[in-house]
Amino acid sequence: RGRRGDMLISRTMRDAPTPSMQQYLKAKADHPDCLVLFRMGDFYETFYDDAVEAARILDIALTSRNRDSPDPIPMAGVPWHSASQYVARLVAAGKRVAVCEQMEDPKQAKGLVRREVVRVITPGVLLDTEMPDPAGPNHLVCAVAGDRGVGLVALDASTGTLQGASLRAPEDLGAALGRLVPREVLVPEQTPDPVRQELASLGALHTPVPAGDLDGAAPEEDRLLPAGDATPTAVRLAARAILAYVGRTWPALLRTVQPLTPLPFRDTLLLPPNTIRNLELVASAGDGRRAGSLLHLLDRTRTPMGSRLLRSWLLAPLMDIARIDERLDRVEALVREPTMRAGVRAALDGAPDVERVLTRLAGGAATARDLLALARAVRAAGRCASEIGSRDAGLADLVVVPEVLSDLARSIEETFVPDPPATVREGGMVRRGVHTALDEALDMAENGRRYLAEYEVRERERTGIPTLKVRYNRVFGYGIEVSRSSQARVPPEYQRRQTLANAERYVTEELSRLEQQIAGADERSKTIQYEIFEEHRVRVLGAVPAFQGLASGLARIDALAALAEVAHTRGYRRPRVTPGRGLRVVQGRHPTVEASLPPGSFVPNDVAMDGVEETLHILTGPNMAGKSTVMRQVALTVILAQAGSFVPADEAEIGLVDALFTRVGAMDDLAAGRSTFMVEMSEAAEILARATDRSLVVLDEIGRGTSTYDGVAIAWAMAEFIQARVGCRTLFATHYHELTDLARILPRTRNFSIAVQEWGGQILFLRKLVDGPANKSYGIQVARLAGLPDEVLARAREVLANLEAGEWDATGRPVLARSKRRGDPGAGGRGAGAEGGPVAQLDLFGVAPAPEEPDPVVARLATVDVDRMTPVEALQVLSDVVEAARRRIGT
Repeated sequence: RGRRGDMLISRTMRDAPTPSMQQYLKAKADHPDCLVLFRMGDFYETFYDDAVEAARILDIALTSRNRDSPDPIPMAGVPWHSASQYVARLVAAGKRVAVCEQMEDPKQAKGLVRREVVRVITPGVLLDTEMPDPAGPNHLVCAVAGDRGVGLVALDASTGTLQGASLRAPEDLGAALGRLVPREVLVPEQTPDPVRQELASLGALHTPVPAGDLDGAAPEEDRLLPAGDATPTAVRLAARAILAYVGRTWPALLRTVQPLTPLPFRDTLLLPPNTIRNLELVASAGDGRRAGSLLHLLDRTRTPMGSRLLRSWLLAPLMDIARIDERLDRVEALVREPTMRAGVRAALDGAPDVERVLTRLAGGAATARDLLALARAVRAAGRCASEIGSRDAGLADLVVVPEVLSDLARSIEETFVPDPPATVREGGMVRRGVHTALDEALDMAENGRRYLAEYEVRERERTGIPTLKVRYNRVFGYGIEVSRSSQARVPPEYQRRQTLANAERYVTEELSRLEQQIAGADERSKTIQYEIFEEHRVRVLGAVPAFQGLASGLARIDALAALAEVAHTRGYRRPRVTPGRGLRVVQGRHPTVEASLPPGSFVPNDVAMDGVEETLHILTGPNMAGKSTVMRQVALTVILAQAGSFVPADEAEIGLVDALFTRVGAMDDLAAGRSTFMVEMSEAAEILARATDRSLVVLDEIGRGTSTYDGVAIAWAMAEFIQARVGCRTLFATHYHELTDLARILPRTRNFSIAVQEWGGQILFLRKLVDGPANKSYGIQVARLAGLPDEVLARAREVLANLEAGEWDATGRPVLARSKRRGDPGAGGRGAGAEGGPVAQLDLFGVAPAPEEPDPVVARLATVDVDRMTPVEALQVLSDVVEAARRRIGT
């Protein structure tokens, strides 16, 4: 609290605050680091500095309580029925929110309504309605350093999924966290610096862990964690901290937390965060949005559960060939059976997010609509099971509907109206004929006037008083009004209640009883309906494990059907994953690039290396030609294959890959004080340290963040190290043509290039991967395509011609053609120094050529292997030779 808040609270306490404000002050004292939402009737109110902050963040009116007081209390509130959207904005602004709820109905409370803080809302403990992405994952994570590594545990509180892994080193932490969506991190006090640094890069809320959370067992630990020594100590401690934290912030959610399962890491393809980002697996590298990513292309799921599972498959490709084949078998079955696939997908349409409905029910934030949603999920599962069971496709074990869930779904459907209201306290949600007392209350509430009219008729007939009427008065309620002229006929059981000018009013026991029934009928019906809702809510929570199993089955069949749908519509083929080292992709395509182009316009390419005799491919060619696309599509093909998906290729045979490293693109890390080159070298260092002979490495333009000579040297040395020390499959794209010489001196190395056709001074990107290195970079032609002014392009050609001709001035700098025309006295030949002596000057691509260097036309023709040339390659060679000849004769 700020100084003003302390002063106001102190003054209010001194001035004897109202009982309700005493409740607020206690809640605030118990949760001083939270913004307290205090339920008062139909609003959640905030006070003092909390109100000032809430009004600023939420852009709502700031009013005051006790306006006539010398020190009015700042106050701001939001409607209780739409609080979720406001809570989401407060949490996004970095606030912790404590919800102080009314624990009894104000209409039935005797005296002050009892209020308690029922939950503390933080980024890691949110309902789906409070999350930035209502369908996506949201993780609360804890990392505990131990003697043998780091224990990492993640909880998606919105689904109850609890996962853990034991990591050997802090550097593994980044890769493991890259598969999660950490919104909040629990950090023990003794966390070592390397682990803290990894956690600091997440941009998540950091919450200290009290020492007691690690010392004592959490109440739910026995149920959720395996007994004995199966779980490493560091993992158990991290799980204990998470369970203790949830027990403090929202204890109701503990009943939906599932037993700890392994976080996919050791037995999956390692995808470091850089790889996930560079390959745009789940988000576009440009704006961080889902659109444009591989997940966006593949996600044809019909349920949020299936979408989350598909994401996890994509970020944790399998390393077990048997499991990969099992998943591929199931996708293939759905590809081959389009009718079954369509039936399954139709059955899943409209199925709810079962995992998150259960969380809302456990947290007391659900309605009858959520109960009906669960019933729909059970019916959807039944239809899926029928579609699958009608064919022998090896899918029958995915979706099984337990009888207990069928019975519960039937009870829900028979109890609640098809379209209940959005609240559970206002009635209108239970069908007629379900509960006798409810029917009577509803009947009385709806037909009270008719019952009064019938009573009036009966009393007229019984007493013989034709002018007898039943009247209502706001003070005395219902009464029987009899004119003075008929007083002699009033029965003795009538009790006088009110005297009027020309009449008397009476009441009877029957009328009083009828009045009470009518007056309380509406409230009684609401109470009974809420009790019926609670009964079903408790029954559902008693079947949480069965519902979670059903959700798991629906998610799996949904994700498989989505992969099959994409494979069918986009012409993907089943890959073959082998224990070998080979990598062969026939007519491979980049999935997202292909999807963005007109049908049939993407140029496919073949890539093949055996992983033993050939492990390094060096790709050269101009910018925009497609080198990066070819390399990335190979990497994506590997990921898809090991994730159990069909791939965008005519054929694909993938020797099992244990890790996929990429060094692509260039960006500063200004927040960490690292330049583009430092970021590049840090990522390169990680690759050299962690890659194994089973890894796949994709390098794009290593060394371009520094000087040409340093860049060539670093790239050359990296290639040598990978070949000599690692021996993994590597795709290496570069503009440094010196690196093409590696194929002559390094074993298992081969040159490839992207074909380009020159015609009339123009260039045409053929997008085709061909054998052999590129003969030039075509940088000026690409600059022309980018729109550089003609004057700049013309001058660049002059400079390039001088550089290629080796003309230098007296200081050892290249002679610029324009300077020579102006009669620059320093325009000497190559090697002419200030004293006329030779200057040892390197050109852009290495040591200056010796005088005895053969004619470039002859040298180019000497490298031609006519027997292996394709027509495209022959045209390329002819074009190169013609241009070189023209340069030699000065035309």
